[in-house]
Amino acid sequence: MHSDPRSPARNRARLRAGLAVAGLVLQSCLVATPASATRLETARERLDSLVRQIERRQAALAEQHRRLDQLARPLADVQAALQDTQGRLAGGRRQLAETTARHEVLTDQLASVSRTAYQQGPLVEVEALLGATSLSDLMDRFAYLDSLQRANATVANDVANHAARLEKIQRELDRLSSKQAAQAIQLQSQQAALRVALIDQQRQLAELNAERAEAAGLVRRLSLPPDPQITGAGLTFGRWAALFLSRIEAPLCRDNLVVIVAWQVAEGTAAAHNPLATTHDMPGSTGFNSVGVQNFPTVEAGLEATVATLRNGLTIYGYGAILDALARCASARTTAEAINASSWCRGCAGGLYVLNVLPLVESEYELFAGRASS
Repeated sequence: MHSDPRSPARNRARLRAGLAVAGLVLQSCLVATPASATRLETARERLDSLVRQIERRQAALAEQHRRLDQLARPLADVQAALQDTQGRLAGGRRQLAETTARHEVLTDQLASVSRTAYQQGPLVEVEALLGATSLSDLMDRFAYLDSLQRANATVANDVANHAARLEKIQRELDRLSSKQAAQAIQLQSQQAALRVALIDQQRQLAELNAERAEAAGLVRRLSLPPDPQITGAGLTFGRWAALFLSRIEAPLCRDNLVVIVAWQVAEGTAAAHNPLATTHDMPGSTGFNSVGVQNFPTVEAGLEATVATLRNGLTIYGYGAILDALARCASARTTAEAINASSWCRGCAGGLYVLNVLPLVESEYELFAGRASS
């Protein structure tokens, strides 16, 4: 499910309520030794600071997500244009091959006619006419010779026409080749911009993960109830992918790992323990955003919710094709196409959801797999 990374106001209110509880806990501890009270006060202040940092981080991730959405459309456009050019080039090359073959046949025919005419000499037609035994025979011979001349002229015209057509096709192929080269450079530029933005997003997710881990420790120290919004530190993309594949009993082959990591990268959500941004709620989960994406209290809860979402939508949402591709360790591209065709985030990233980041993850798997998810 596509996630809007923006955290609603009610989540901020909940965080502040938690800190208010922390203040009450601190007050109840003031009867303890001054040193312990100081340590608790320091822990509370640090937690308060972390909550503000997490809020800022989530806002920054929301902005980064918008920038990634803005990059998706031109990338999709240039990729579609390049594919169109490549298709036209392929068609032009087939046309060139067919026209060349026909031109060679006609050229051979014309050469054969020329050789025959040369061997027979220039007086053959005159001799044929003079050899007529009657007026009717003369007319027949004249008609025959005329048909030969017309046939030879047709062959000659066909040769000339095919030569001109070949030249025209070659000019168009040259133009398309130049266009393809320019589009390929443009695509590389778009992909480079996308890579920079994705790396920045992954950096921010990793920092959010570290802040949540620290906040979780402080929450335990202050004996506060955990809130996934501030304490839901997750796993690396690669580790979560392996756990997910094991949960659905799919092979841990490289193609499967690559496509699941790419899927997480494509989502880029800050929802806790929910790297694919499912809206399936679980005991202890909380709303992350206005479309129902959930924060989960544990990694296990997030995995269970994600698997349930896929299995509940096998037919109606097209998730069966995803699970089938993973079960047989299809190519990463095939599985990504199944994800793209499903209802998980149809139309996202300019219609290239997961497909737009897959080449980057394939080429730099270790980089993306090692990034911390939310």
